Amino acid sequence: MHISFETPYHTFIKHENIKTIAIYNRFQNWIQGEFDLYQMEELDSLKVYYPNGWFSIRVLLETELDLNIEIKIKSRTINSGILIESKINKIHTHLNQVYENEVKKVVKG
Repeated sequence: MHISFETPYHTFIKHENIKTIAIYNRFQNWIQGEFDLYQMEELDSLKVYYPNGWFSIRVLLETELDLNIEIKIKSRTINSGILIESKINKIHTHLNQVYENEVKKVVKG
């Protein structure tokens, strides 16, 4: 993760790989559910405005094997940026575990 500061925002940029478009759609859906009380925009990416800033999630590159996404967080305070990143990361980690379990079931079954 890259963290920088340009007045008045701390900027966090993180790149992640997601295995399939179905997992990306599930990820985006969970993010929307987690932050459903905040204003959102869904154009080329998902952008969520929260009290100390905003964050966006967008697909940078889609290949046959996976999707490369960018998570960008702009926060007025570093602590709120870290909190948002932590929430997003928990959802991403959980969905990766669900995917791995689903793959294991298919392989065993």
